[in-house]
Amino acid sequence: MPAEFLTVREVAERLKLNPQTVRRWIRAGLLPAYRVGRRQWRVREQDLERHAGPQRPARSRREVVSGIRRMADRLAGRGINLDELMAESRRELEGRGAARGH
Repeated sequence: MPAEFLTVREVAERLKLNPQTVRRWIRAGLLPAYRVGRRQWRVREQDLERHAGPQRPARSRREVVSGIRRMADRLAGRGINLDELMAESRRELEGRGAARGH
């Protein structure tokens, strides 16, 4: 069976996320994707299902912190500093709030 590919917008709609968040996940290596042309990406449906997975029950604070530490280690292995990524996201969110007058 051939793999079905989804656009960034389709992935965002399925996950109820902003397409820019999906692009960040792709750039960070958190979601496997394939470049199509110069500026477009496609995500295999099976990779999305593996990434999104079934809805899990709520996690304890300890489990969440442990997961964040594991993610930080994986990102560090790819040369991505989690603190810098969070600061960049915070600045972008603050910029959006300022642009909206909040």
